[in-house]
Amino acid sequence: MKAQDPYLPIFFRAEGTPALVVGAGRVALRKIRSLLRRGARVTVVAPEASTPVLQLAKRGMIRLIEGTFREEHLDRMAIVFAATSDPRVNRSIFREASRRGIPVNVADSPDDSTFLSPAVVEGKGFTLAVSTGGRHPGAARAIREFLEDRREEISVRMERGRRRKKIRAAPGKVHIVGAGPGNPDLLTIRALGLLRSADVVIHDYLVSEEILSLAPERAVKICFARRGRTAGHGSRLKQEAIHEAMVRFAREGKAVVRLKSGDPFVFARGGEEAECLATSGIPFEIVPGITAAIGCAAAANLPLTHREFSSSVTFVAGHESAAKEGSGIDWKALPRDGTIAVYMGVGRVRGLERDLARAGFPPDTPFLIVENGTRRGQRVIRGRISDLSRTTDEAGVASPSILFIGKSAGAAITKETERETDHGSIAESV
Repeated sequence: MKAQDPYLPIFFRAEGTPALVVGAGRVALRKIRSLLRRGARVTVVAPEASTPVLQLAKRGMIRLIEGTFREEHLDRMAIVFAATSDPRVNRSIFREASRRGIPVNVADSPDDSTFLSPAVVEGKGFTLAVSTGGRHPGAARAIREFLEDRREEISVRMERGRRRKKIRAAPGKVHIVGAGPGNPDLLTIRALGLLRSADVVIHDYLVSEEILSLAPERAVKICFARRGRTAGHGSRLKQEAIHEAMVRFAREGKAVVRLKSGDPFVFARGGEEAECLATSGIPFEIVPGITAAIGCAAAANLPLTHREFSSSVTFVAGHESAAKEGSGIDWKALPRDGTIAVYMGVGRVRGLERDLARAGFPPDTPFLIVENGTRRGQRVIRGRISDLSRTTDEAGVASPSILFIGKSAGAAITKETERETDHGSIAESV
């Protein structure tokens, strides 16, 4: 029976091995460097060497023979690479090396090679090689790029030193998953695995399309919240509908992912949903995510804590439940030497401005707003709290946004793209 692919995938031990490279151009240089990284003893034959090859020879890293290829150059060699610009020379190297039983690779000519150089992805402790038998190099490069994009995930699995079970959402169970601040690169590995295997995804409107696109096409995707329709009585009805949907789909045996922007337990009503599931006897799991304050502060280069400016961080809800009598926030008790991160505050900046003034915050206290943090179209707006409402109005700040107050907001590392506005605050687009 004829093999579909005649090449046996193996890894060749190059350390201490005598290797011959014929040619000294760009392609040959790649072969030389690859061999040197693996500890081979490299001999290069070429009538004229390029500058990088000459430098390697001067540093004693390779043996350079300046001249045309001769059969005796193959003596005592364990592996050969032919990378000249002359096909006739390359074929003669192939014939003689094959006659001697020496593995030989001819660049860009799989028919004249006894082994192929695969597309390689390297990381700490692992090497991945991809080959299409030399017939589809573009496809091999695409697969290599796919693997390179997942290099960090592969490294994490390697460091754990054990084979991991495939992460899958469980039928009849609800996974309350933090989607992070919006950038899909900031999803946890577990969140990604659960999302990719979900039957039903119940999500907030703040979850980005890039993240939702990671769910299977067959998955049912439901969004109960719409912009500007989540306050007061409507908010309660919406939350009840979410509870009902989670319970119903789980009881139907579906693998349910309740996908929440940021972290499920930071101003995201994850606690209420977990209580509902527990009361209904539905198995559930909480998967944390990067909350908005952490993700947006990092995206804006804002240090939430700093030895000189901030020794504490306080998360505050700018918009509280309509069912509560009065505010649960004692603004006067908030530390002046810390960073205050205000969630859901865009809709009541005038009230926040009054609260801060009544609590005795100095008018020149810095603030920083991050709009669309970590996403395309991110903006950073800076100013002083005495101008908070005017600045946000003039900048047209919209949700999703998070407000940071404190000296650390003024100490955020500036970027070259910042520009100063008329009223002395700074609006920055990223």
